[in-house]
Amino acid sequence: MKKKFLILSIITMMTAGIAFADGMVFDPTEYSIDYTTSTKTPSKTTTSTVQTSSSTSNAQIESNIKEASSYAQNTVSGQAANFNNALYELDSAQVNIRNELLDYQTKYQEIDTQYKLIKEQRRVLGEQVKSVEKRIKEIERSKNQIRKTMI
Repeated sequence: MKKKFLILSIITMMTAGIAFADGMVFDPTEYSIDYTTSTKTPSKTTTSTVQTSSSTSNAQIESNIKEASSYAQNTVSGQAANFNNALYELDSAQVNIRNELLDYQTKYQEIDTQYKLIKEQRRVLGEQVKSVEKRIKEIERSKNQIRKTMI
């Protein structure tokens, strides 16, 4: 019963999250201004084309089209500049991170060589300690044997 309730509550939470989403996640807030201004510009040109077809000349139509295309080019070039700036910042951040990685790698290699050196010294000293302990034990045995023979 508890498992069914748990599964049902998880499914309910998942569907409720989708149902209560207002769609704001899917609408980029940065470009909502651009969308509203770009939709206003064509509506002006469409109304002017309706008016121009009845009363104005082809020169005004061409000027309206040129204005709309220049506006579109300006927004595209502005967005391209933003993307280029973002790419430049990402490149510089990547270079900084690579430099930091090189620093850490050199420090790691230094510490690793020190560790290997210390490990080797420890091994050598351990062998020396064992050999000295063996000598001490041999001396103790010989002393004990001499004592036994004396008694």
